[in-house]
Amino acid sequence: MTMGNGEGKGGAELLTSQQVAKMLAVSVRTLWRLVASGKFPQPVRYNRKLVRWKSAEVARYIEALA
Repeated sequence: MTMGNGEGKGGAELLTSQQVAKMLAVSVRTLWRLVASGKFPQPVRYNRKLVRWKSAEVARYIEALA
């Protein structure tokens, strides 16, 4: 099974919770705490277990921290 890095014509890269947590230097649990508190963008949910974040939204969040 391959998960494409692009989505449609926009080419938005989708990231897993592990990838996002690594980018933020936090644990996956802390990432979900940030989402639950509204401090981090909500992921795109394809079903109950398959969730991804758009790389552009993650990049915007990281830029806002600086």
